[in-house]
Amino acid sequence: MGSLAIAMLILLLLGAAASWIVGAVYYARSLRTLETAVGEPWAWLSIIAWPFTTKRIATASTETASVVNKALVALIVCLTLGVTTISVSTNLNRIAK
Repeated sequence: MGSLAIAMLILLLLGAAASWIVGAVYYARSLRTLETAVGEPWAWLSIIAWPFTTKRIATASTETASVVNKALVALIVCLTLGVTTISVSTNLNRIAK
């Protein structure tokens, strides 16, 4: 049962990483549509920390902003399920002994 939980955790972490990358790419595209200087240091920092700065793209195009919002939801779901998987795996391993 533990190996199944570890495999599921790896898949969830890969999903979280993929949604982080998709969110960062579409966040950068949204900044470009707002004609924000992407080369600035604060712009790169906001691209890296895009889940915390999504308010800056509120006036961006709806297509890119909706993808950023969906990536944020996917990231939160993957992290929540990852923590749940760790908890279930810990409990199942404790019961099995």
